[in-house]
This record gives sequence, C-alpha cells and structure tokens, in this order.
Amino acid sequence: MALSGTLPVIWGLATGRLNEAVWITLTAEAISWVELKGSFAWRVRTLVTGAALAILFAILGTITGANVWLSVVSMFFVGFLATLLKNIGDRASGLAICVYLLFIICNAYPTSGYSELRSRVIYISLGAAWPVIVGIAVSLAMPREEPFRRQIALIWRSIAELVGIISTGNVLNASRESSLFVKEKEVRAAIDNSYQFYGRMVHQVNKNEHQQYQLAQLRKAAGLVAINIIAIGDEMEQITIPDLAESLRIKAATMFGAMQEAVSRISVLVITLKPEEKLLAVSQITRLKKLAALIARYPLPDNTANTRAINRILKHTERTIKLLESAIGRVEQMGTDKPVFRSYSLIKTSFVLKPKYLLRNVRGLLNFNSLTTRYALRSAIAATVALFVYKWFSIDHGYWLPFSVMIIIQPYFGATYTKAMDRVIGTLLGGLAGSLLLHVPAGLHIKEGILFLTFILMVYYVRKKYAIAAFVITLNLVLLFNIESAYNNMLMVTRALCTIGGACLAIFSGFALLPTWDKKWLPSHLAEAVSANYAYFVATFFSGQRPTNWTKNKRITESKNSNVFDSFNRYMEEPGKEKSAAYYDLITQNIRITRNLNNIHLEQDEKKQTTEVPTPEQQGRINECMTWYNRIMYLLPLLNASLQPRIIDDSALPTSSFRLNDAQTISVEKIIIELKAMHEDLEKILGVPAK
Repeated sequence: MALSGTLPVIWGLATGRLNEAVWITLTAEAISWVELKGSFAWRVRTLVTGAALAILFAILGTITGANVWLSVVSMFFVGFLATLLKNIGDRASGLAICVYLLFIICNAYPTSGYSELRSRVIYISLGAAWPVIVGIAVSLAMPREEPFRRQIALIWRSIAELVGIISTGNVLNASRESSLFVKEKEVRAAIDNSYQFYGRMVHQVNKNEHQQYQLAQLRKAAGLVAINIIAIGDEMEQITIPDLAESLRIKAATMFGAMQEAVSRISVLVITLKPEEKLLAVSQITRLKKLAALIARYPLPDNTANTRAINRILKHTERTIKLLESAIGRVEQMGTDKPVFRSYSLIKTSFVLKPKYLLRNVRGLLNFNSLTTRYALRSAIAATVALFVYKWFSIDHGYWLPFSVMIIIQPYFGATYTKAMDRVIGTLLGGLAGSLLLHVPAGLHIKEGILFLTFILMVYYVRKKYAIAAFVITLNLVLLFNIESAYNNMLMVTRALCTIGGACLAIFSGFALLPTWDKKWLPSHLAEAVSANYAYFVATFFSGQRPTNWTKNKRITESKNSNVFDSFNRYMEEPGKEKSAAYYDLITQNIRITRNLNNIHLEQDEKKQTTEVPTPEQQGRINECMTWYNRIMYLLPLLNASLQPRIIDDSALPTSSFRLNDAQTISVEKIIIELKAMHEDLEKILGVPAK
C-alpha cells in the first residue's frame, strides 16, 4: 500500500503532472486493499482480478457519470456485486473495494470526450498495473510456504492465548465460561482460515509434497494440542482451588506459564525457522516436563475429586508435551523454505491464471442464499439512494455519500451501527487533524512523510480498530487532495456531513430495509449446531468401525457451535425488548457435548488396536445417550422447519466398535447429563409440555 500509493505521488510532484498522479494513486490504493495471504498462485490471480475489475468499473463509472439515471442503475448493479464479493472472504472483500471505489470516483468525474476517456483509461491502467508489479515482486522474494506457515503460526498463537485464559483459574461462572469459549472460538477461526488458503487435510496431501505434508501434520498437531488444553480447562472446573495447598497452586501456575510460553515459542519458530527459536521452544518444553513431574510427585489425598481431576490434567499435559515435541520435529523435517522464484518454473507459473480458477470463483460468487441476497439487495438499494441524492442535488464532492454507505453497511444491524459510529468519529477527528497539519510549512516535507505513514497505518488498523483506521484514511485523503489542488476547509466539512449522512442511511437501511435479525435466525443456527453434534456422536459410536478421521466431524461441529455463539451475541445486541438468555444454556450444553466427544477420541487415539467391544453396562449408557439425543432431534424441526434430520432408530442399535476406558466412561456420563438438561430446556423454549 505504501509503495503503490506514494511513488506515483512523488512522480507527479517531480513532473508537475499531479492530476494524472492522483488517478494512478487512487487506482493503486484501491487494488492494494486486496489482502495477499495465500500462496504465490493465489496472490497473482487475486491481484490480476483486482486490476481487471478496477479498470472495468472505472470505465463504467466514467461513461455513465454524465447521466443521472444511468448512474443510478449502474450503482445498483455495482452495489449488489460488491456486496457479494465482500461476503465471501478477506481477499474478495478487497476486490469489492476495487469495484465500488473506482466506479463511484470515476462516476463523479466523467470525461467530456473520447480523447479524455482514453487518457483516463491509460492512467487507470497504469495505476492498476503498478500494485500488481509491486505485489508480484514482493511475492517472488518470499519463501514459498511462508503464507501457509503464517496461518499455522496464528493457530499456535491463539492456542497460547487459550492457555493464558485457562491458567487464571476455574471457569465455573458464566462470564468466565464465555471468555473461555471466545478464546476457543478464536482457535477454531484460525484453523478455518488456514483451510481457506490451504484446504487439504493430512490424508489428502501426497507425501511426495514433503514440505506441504509436514505443514499439514503441523496444523493437525496444533488442533490436537487445542483439544487437550480445552480438556484441561474442563478438568479445572472440577477442582476446588482454595482447597489446594499454596505450594501446589504455585507449581500449577508455573506449569501453565511454561506451557503457554512453549506454545508461543513454537508459533514464532514456525514463522522464522530460526535455530535459536527452536532452542527456546525445546527449553520451555523441557521445563514443562519437569514441572509436570514435580506435580505428579506431590503428595495428594487418595481418591478425592481434586486428586482425580489433577491426575487427568497431568495426563492431558503429557499428551500436549508429546504433540509439542512432534511439532518441533515436523518443522525440522520440513527443512529450508526456498523463495518463490527458486521454486516455480516458468512453465508452472504460466498455469497460475488457468480459466478453471476464474470459473470456480464465479460459481462461488453466484452461490446465493437468503442472508447473502438480502444483504446484497440492502446495500445496493441504500447505495443507489445515496448516489441519487448526491447527483440530483449536485452536492459538491457528494460521492462520499454512497461511498460511506458501501463501507459502513454490514450484514447485521449491530455491526452496521458500531461501524457507523467508528467511521463518523474517525472522520471528524481525521479531518480536524489534517486541517491543522496543512498549516505546517511545506519546506519541512512532514506532510509527504505522514502521507507515506498513513498508507501503512490504514491497513494495519482496518481490522484491529476501525475508528483509528477511519481517522488515518481521512488524514490520508486530506493530504492527497491537498497535493492535487489548493486545500479548501469546506472539502472536509462536506466529507464529514456526507459521512454522517451515509452512516444514518446505512443504519436506517439495516433497521428497515430487508433487515436480518438474529431473533429469527438464532433458532436455526442452534438447530444446525445440535444436528452437527448428533452426526458427530453417531459417527463416534455407531459408524460400524473404529473412528479414525474424526477431526473432520470435530471441525464441522465446532464451526457450527461458533456460528450459533456469534448469532446469540448479535441477538443480545439487537434493539428491542429485554432479551431471553435461555438460548445461552442450550449453546453451552451443546459445546460441552462436543468437548466430551473430542475427549473420547483423544483417549481412543492413545489405545492400541483391539477388537474389544463395550461391556453391556457401557453399551447401555451409550444407547441411553442415543435415546435422549433422538428425543432432542424430534424437537429440532420446531426450531428450524427446513431441517429434516436423519434420525437413527434407537430400538435396534448396533454395538459400538470400541470398549470405553475410565476417562471415556466419565465423558459418556457427562454427555447424558448435558442431553437431559438440553431436552428439558428445549421443551421450555418451545412450549412443549414435559412428558
């Protein structure tokens, strides 16, 4: 962003062609919003797509700008398309900016003839080509597997934060349990993000692709570490911490600190591949081993709840240590990561832009559903109204009105309101700061330096703190406009008023125009999460064979749990009457069932291959789970009428494929408790009389 946006400005200042430089910079800045997270092939395809969209919609905006009605019709199409792009991922969100930014700005400044149009297209094309060249040049120099390694490192970092939450004590109260699940959800999101950029699982990777195979194994190890740490958090609930001796509490706190530091060091090692980082990680793992051994030797009373929970925590810690050591081994086996230009042959690079990739992306874009379509229509209508008002009343620099609408409007009302407030505050403060900055003497070149800095900061803060990003973007635009022509304080007043107007229009449309309320969608999300858990349970005990590839079911179920948890949080923030928190209990019950199923599989992976089947008592408890689960499943269509689950007949269930050990037996008992509570709470919410 900084290189693509600043160098054309320097060229314009040096040659006296500032007007042309601004068009080049504007186009380069739009394309630079495309996030370059994936592999080299992904980066090239995304950059080229962004450049093509920028040129195409710049031309559309230019040729329709002189006619109000053509502008309005085109704005509806642009708003609908850009929203579909925003709704399908980070990279596509950057492509959306290429679409609506170039259309709106070029529509505001139509050309008067063919010669002027040709010049506009030339400078727009130069602005589109420049960030593509910069992006490809940077990508060629990066290590080939660095994007995949970075995604995996983010998983390990989120796990380290999860350890930090667990180490602060037990999580008996609702707020602490919610905090734990938020961190657990961040781990799940990091894993899901890695699948967006590298979708193959371990069993799908050819072992001849040595580095990618080791990285896929490393990602799997991270997921298993997360399960063990979450299991440790569950066991912490069983411990009455004040009853423990102070010396034991100190040892436990130190052990969790070592675990967090070990996971954190592995995160850094995955990114840097430096030998010194490996040494630090091994050192922390060794320290963790010693602390776990100290706690294992600590004299504890026999057969108390605290002692049993501590022993299970130590068992999970032992598994975590093995996985951490395995992770370091995977990094070692991966070897040196060569730069892209040494890894891609010319012939291989030429296949990066295959038509099949374009067709795949178009199919994804046209994969409509109710939520996506309503959001796209809402955005398109609101942006069209904004552009009509600006055009009809000939508002000077009024293009900020539709531009603000497109930036602010979100799929859900709460998110739209929050972003509107952040943008208004950031815009007002940014305009004020920019106006004051322009009084600095030009000879000091402070403004040029700050312009370069704003390109960096706007990208850094756009996902971390949008209010700060809006402040920096406004400051950037003040400086950019001042380079093109003499600065006018009314320009920022107009921008501020248009931003406020666009924010109000976005909020109003989110409330009144095809709104998406989680009061309606929360029951559907809950039904889908419960149904996914049911499929996970059936695959665990009644698949007819020992479960091996169980992590796929785990990943699907946890993603559904994340969806319903997010929906509940949005529901609680919606305007209206006092909200019912009854859904919270159902969500947490479902999450705890998932965790217990994960624990059952962790125990199963530790066992040697046997043909032992459950004892009659164990099979009876498993079948009891199935009976309660089926009672719940018969209620789900009342939550989501479109859901027609395939329910297993519990009158003639097959025998499970493995015998339960003590830890698995405890997990089954916990599942029965959660299922009974879930069934009772569902009947209350649905108004079904208890039988």
